[in-house]
Amino acid sequence: MANPAYRSPYLSEVRDVFELDTNGLDLAAGAIGTDITGLVKALIETAPDTVMLVDPDGSVVYVNHRITDILGYAPRDLMGMSVDALMPAGLRKAHANHRKRFQMAAETRPMGNNLDLHALHQHGHEVPVEISLSPLPATDGKIWVIAVVRDVTERKALEDRSRTTHARLLVANDRERIARDLHDSVIQRLFACGLTLQAVSAIIEQPMARRIESTIDELDDTIADLRQAIFDLQRHREGEPSSVRIRNTIEASLQSSSASLTALKGTDLLEGLAESLVSDIDSVIRELLTNAIRHANPRRVAVIIDDSEGLSIEVRDDGPGFTFEGPEGNGIPNLRSRAARHGGQFTVSRDITNLWTIARWQIPEKSQ
Repeated sequence: MANPAYRSPYLSEVRDVFELDTNGLDLAAGAIGTDITGLVKALIETAPDTVMLVDPDGSVVYVNHRITDILGYAPRDLMGMSVDALMPAGLRKAHANHRKRFQMAAETRPMGNNLDLHALHQHGHEVPVEISLSPLPATDGKIWVIAVVRDVTERKALEDRSRTTHARLLVANDRERIARDLHDSVIQRLFACGLTLQAVSAIIEQPMARRIESTIDELDDTIADLRQAIFDLQRHREGEPSSVRIRNTIEASLQSSSASLTALKGTDLLEGLAESLVSDIDSVIRELLTNAIRHANPRRVAVIIDDSEGLSIEVRDDGPGFTFEGPEGNGIPNLRSRAARHGGQFTVSRDITNLWTIARWQIPEKSQ
């Protein structure tokens, strides 16, 4: 418990420690109209950091007003309080032991070198700090300690942002590397395989030739998917608004098609969603548009995002319709799998009145 009237029993002894060359102090004190005592007090009180004097028992005997800015206490509130009480509760016992060891081998040094230190604010939260310790040996051999405490909250925040930026840069560089590797090696090998199969199909009889041609078509689709994935790796930017990301995906998907986008609704509903969900939605819209363009050759497409019942993504096209007959490929299973991962489903229906094919990807909760 702090005692505003606290007076350390060691106070008279520590006065003998201050044997100063006072010539410079006398000059400065005279210039500002005070004595040496007033000058020293002004030096301490105007310091940018908290300056604290702790007696050999660990009690606070003096602290400047900066303690209020950092930890919320008025200086008088700490008089007589154990300095251990300013540590987080789980560290107080260890801090008391460190103080005792410091008494036996005192030297000017940072406290907890290379450690993240925290002091306890009056309101109960922890404040990141740096603490420097300077011993003041008294005439009885015991050690007083001057502790200089600096609030490093802003610096820690800057360091955290720097680490985050560096991590994002590493991810971006990795994306670029993967994109280059996919383009320069994987796609070229797939293309070579396709050419080889085309040559083989020309010299063998049906029905084996048809099977090879079907495989060639699958390779073409795979190459197109890889090119789109490479494009996504290269264009995605951290912090990009979800609505902008989705619009870019739609634009890229329609770029090589004659289909026109007649409606785009609800992209604003994607703001604030988890990155993993937005990434899935991005992939879903790309897959739905790619399927529509590849298999239906539509003149018009529409993308509708709605949250009236969970969250639904609809891609509509005016092509001749969709059938599940024949080889399914990876697209439909991927769409179903992504929906199931969020507790949802994927369906395809036909609006016979307006002659639209409607591919609908729906999950129950928008917040997932």
